[in-house]
Amino acid sequence: MATPSDTPSYKIIDKQEMQRLISLNLFVSVFAKLFHLFTRFFLPPFILTFVSLEEYGIWTICFTVITYLNLGAMGVTSAYIRYTAEYHAKNEIDKISGLISTGTVMVTVMSLVSLVVFWFLLEPLVTTVFKISPSLRETAYFLFLVTAGIFSFQVSTAGFLRMLNGLQKIVETTVVFLVTLTLETILIVVFLWQGFGIYALMYALIIRTVLNAVIYFVMSFKYVPGLVISFRRFSYQYYQIFYRFGGIVQISSIIGLFLNTVEKLIASTALSMQATALLGLGTKFPEMARSLPASMNAVYLPAASYIYSQQRQQELIDLYLEGTRLTSLVTGFMMGFLAAFSIPLLVAWLGTKQEYQIAAEIMSISTLLHYFHALTGPGSSFFKGIDRPVNNLVYSIGRLVLTIVSVTLILGLFGVTIINIILATTVATVLASLYYIYINNRFIGVPQWIFMTKVILPGLTPYAISYLLYWSALPWLTPTLTNRWQAFYFIVINSIIYTLITFGIVYGIIFNQKEKNRFHRRVLKVWGYCIPKKFIKP
Repeated sequence: MATPSDTPSYKIIDKQEMQRLISLNLFVSVFAKLFHLFTRFFLPPFILTFVSLEEYGIWTICFTVITYLNLGAMGVTSAYIRYTAEYHAKNEIDKISGLISTGTVMVTVMSLVSLVVFWFLLEPLVTTVFKISPSLRETAYFLFLVTAGIFSFQVSTAGFLRMLNGLQKIVETTVVFLVTLTLETILIVVFLWQGFGIYALMYALIIRTVLNAVIYFVMSFKYVPGLVISFRRFSYQYYQIFYRFGGIVQISSIIGLFLNTVEKLIASTALSMQATALLGLGTKFPEMARSLPASMNAVYLPAASYIYSQQRQQELIDLYLEGTRLTSLVTGFMMGFLAAFSIPLLVAWLGTKQEYQIAAEIMSISTLLHYFHALTGPGSSFFKGIDRPVNNLVYSIGRLVLTIVSVTLILGLFGVTIINIILATTVATVLASLYYIYINNRFIGVPQWIFMTKVILPGLTPYAISYLLYWSALPWLTPTLTNRWQAFYFIVINSIIYTLITFGIVYGIIFNQKEKNRFHRRVLKVWGYCIPKKFIKP
């Protein structure tokens, strides 16, 4: 007979509740990222009416460089989520306090050291590495220094957000994300109109970052009664966790960061800031579209860790296969349209200037890079969740080696151009992703042919649909390329047709009965929220 001490003082998340929670978190996360895409669709062309292309290029490369300052914190953030989920599954609140306290102290110290190092490297970065024109060097110094401080503050306080994610309070944190994102967007517009120039983006980012940190801090104590954050909670026990688990993730993240920015680094050092800006514009939509499956991975990691902590093995396998299938469908739907309609989309977005046209080719090529890279996300979350992060090094190291080979061969044989840079990194990422997926499937026990038919082929189907639609619409394309609004109408009409055709094929042919039933339940639930009960017949 169970005694009171044997009875958990918290609610255990069973299989049915976990599926409901994952579904809700995925829905909210995807909605938030779609809203983010919507706001960021209109911002760049609006910004470019107030700032020069070179200034925008500095802002773009600024984020690339600043990200390297926070290398020491990358493994820590994953450890926050993974072990918070485990401690929550076991109702060990004291351990959550120790974990967050230790991580916050570690990351703050590393951030301060990184800032000092960056201070001494700033001069050669601006003048020698990126060769920024003298008239804009003062602007570059200021942007680099302030954004470095912003991101150091952000990563130092990130433990509270990651803890909330580990508790699977993703709906709540997403609401905060939406509110502060909207505020930042409004502030950018207002500050630009007030004549702040490129600094408008920086000031808006500062306000959003500080507001996020304060809200997540307050929410942490609300959802974890008994949470204590102090220097006295710093413990070597948790330092070992960050060193062991976080250290492996750290290596993988450092390699991933380099590979995710390598094309911009090559363009900025071997070509020009204008080339970097064009590369950033061409990859903008694919990168933002990939943020949707990235947000889904943030849902899978705490769920996998929680399920693994309770030894529910079959649920883990189901989570992996269902997660990669959903990732493939969502990512393929977006990337397929971006690949086929890149030319009119860029005209509608940026205008008819000839210098923007090359960005359309970059967009089409890079969609494959981001599609296959996104497919590795659920597997990465799976192995982090079962405390085997070393598996992720297979992908990171393989991608690094293939990128070096591909860049060397393609740029060496065909020259250093923007197109060749993105082509080389795409070839390497696709090959590395396929190998990593093959290794994962063997370890987990998923037959390769099942993965191919249930995951990859359904995700590539939208590419075929989109290109067939594009070729059928070619007679109406030429007039749209001379007028921004005509291009916009062309995109809207074809996106509606594409969505209807793709949905019909996915629902009628690709979905199995279980997925159709789940879709019906979700539609009925949303319908119930949107339509007042008095209008629904009993």
